[in-house]
Amino acid sequence: MLELIVMLPIWLIVMGAIILFGLLIGNRQQVALAARVGAEEASRTAGLDLTSDSQPVPENVVRVVEQQLLSSGIEQCLITLEHNLAEGPVLMGSGTCDCPTVDTALPQYREYVRVTVYVPATELTPNVLRFFGFDISERIIRNATTFRHEL
Repeated sequence: MLELIVMLPIWLIVMGAIILFGLLIGNRQQVALAARVGAEEASRTAGLDLTSDSQPVPENVVRVVEQQLLSSGIEQCLITLEHNLAEGPVLMGSGTCDCPTVDTALPQYREYVRVTVYVPATELTPNVLRFFGFDISERIIRNATTFRHEL
């Protein structure tokens, strides 16, 4: 009985952590899929070569990303679209959070688009491990996908 009293809280904490990390990994797959469908939509979007920095991401790209995320009950905080269709690289963004953006260069030998989706970690899993020193409330999960522009 003493062993049960001592080990039960430890066992519950470990099992809870396994479940929460499973939720985090599973929902991160949905973020990756949302970035992929967004990049696929952006690769077929006409008129991107006429856009410039700081413009909002085209509505059709935002719509497909949000549809994919909402199928899992996830809300994004930022969507960025980068492309090299114009004279120089262009970075467009739509969202509410002030996240650090990815600053890796797109390949220069062809025309590419990259969609990056940013989601607060608390959208992917509950923040119940903060009582044990693992707080995810300030963390942002991001996933980027690059496609070749097809038009």
